[in-house]
Amino acid sequence: MSTLQRSIEKEKIMPFFVLWTKLEEEIGIIHTSKRTDASLFMKQGISVYKALLEQCSSEEETLEPLNNDERLHFVESYTSTYAAFRQLQELFIEMQKKVAAKRAILNRL
Repeated sequence: MSTLQRSIEKEKIMPFFVLWTKLEEEIGIIHTSKRTDASLFMKQGISVYKALLEQCSSEEETLEPLNNDERLHFVESYTSTYAAFRQLQELFIEMQKKVAAKRAILNRL
């Protein structure tokens, strides 16, 4: 079993997505109500995302969405905006797909 295969096992990856789902709901409520700034929750979401990226990296390969660095930079620069929130949502969705696809490929080998 490769290092990457061990690092993307469901048990190791799911906590990141569970935590993001909770943050995503809170951030969505904040953007809907427009009463407070979502930056604090967005920064937590960014931390979860970066930890997920770290988990999905090995010496052999790194899993990340297309244009990850540019998109993450945008999210970090505009944490209080709805556009940054949507971009972070998309990054998580794409990571989930990448992990599932890679897991399927590795399981076939």
